[in-house]
Amino acid sequence: MKSSTPAFSERLSRWLLLLCLVQVGIGQSFIFTSLPPIGREIGLADVRISTLITAGAVAFIVAAFLWGGIINRIGRVRSVIIGMGSYAVTIALTGFVLQQALLTDLSAEQAYYSVLLLRVVFALGIAGILPAVQTYLIAHSDVSNRSANIAMIGASFSIGMIIGPAFAALLSGLGLTAPFFIISFLAGIAAILVVLCVKDKKHVRQLEKKPIINWLKQPVMPFLGMSILVVLSMTGVQQIMGFLIQDRFHLDAAQTTHQLGFAMMTMSFFSIVVQMVLVPRFQLGVVTLIFTGVGIGVLSQLAFIFLTSYWGIFIAMGLLGMGFGFLFPGVVTAQTLLVEDDQQSRLASINASMQGIGAALGPIVLASLYQLGASVPFIALTATLAFMLMVFLYCRSRLLQA
Repeated sequence: MKSSTPAFSERLSRWLLLLCLVQVGIGQSFIFTSLPPIGREIGLADVRISTLITAGAVAFIVAAFLWGGIINRIGRVRSVIIGMGSYAVTIALTGFVLQQALLTDLSAEQAYYSVLLLRVVFALGIAGILPAVQTYLIAHSDVSNRSANIAMIGASFSIGMIIGPAFAALLSGLGLTAPFFIISFLAGIAAILVVLCVKDKKHVRQLEKKPIINWLKQPVMPFLGMSILVVLSMTGVQQIMGFLIQDRFHLDAAQTTHQLGFAMMTMSFFSIVVQMVLVPRFQLGVVTLIFTGVGIGVLSQLAFIFLTSYWGIFIAMGLLGMGFGFLFPGVVTAQTLLVEDDQQSRLASINASMQGIGAALGPIVLASLYQLGASVPFIALTATLAFMLMVFLYCRSRLLQA
């Protein structure tokens, strides 16, 4: 009986931390559904509403650079608790501010600056959750299971990103600001469960400030660049897919939104299946993950160009989800194999920041390319995938020595 207890505790800790990542995905995505109608209702211009989301993204990128050292000093579990606690408080306060504005107890201007501040604080807090969870899972698992754990991280966040908008749409029937309070409550419950159930006996507290790492000279740098390209590609396609569907099939706004929703769900479904089922089941190595991801990714771009029916869109989006379902854990696992154990938290925080940069650039870059022609973004992404494969082949010898 004694031998089973630690195993159960480890599994429980793992699933609770992955649940936190699901909630981070919800917190990042539900705002896209909830904030625009509330913002318009209280009198904010669309551009100002967008700046609230952008400010949070910028704060996340900056904060992620800093969290690595903080995690080393205060611990992985404490970092998750602080992040989830900040999440719960700031989301609840955002809901309260917006509710007061809807009741006209606050002006639109007052509400705007209050929500802007809260979105920045929210981003500063959650920026530490993903690197802390990633570092915890790496420390508490074998190298042979590393790609499976990284895949579960990506899948958990993806599930949250899917649930968030649907959750917000469902809960908004209780009131426009109801999603904020309910999601805040769930985040608070998750934080309490982490406090009570998750222990990290393997963490060695680092009180001395570690030397600054020149990441530009590290072997891992090409793979950090690949992180930017992977996320840029994914978010960019999501941005232009609405344009492509509307232009290719001559739909109105409502029809486009309907078809776009199905296309996004198709992509997410296949990405999650790959990361939650295939990668853990077959314990695929880095080489297989990256080669498979690039190959399927190229097929998806060709499908976007040459399969011009409705089914062609779904096939292309399914292939895209599969390709990046393999590519994401392959790239991140490669990164973790190229640094020392005491650098894992700093690496994870840098990688989270790189992904934030990719998410910020993707919609702008691919929307700009789409203006040159409907096929141009997909040709560019094919070239991007080929470039990533060449970089990987060049760096492969270092990786095999790790």
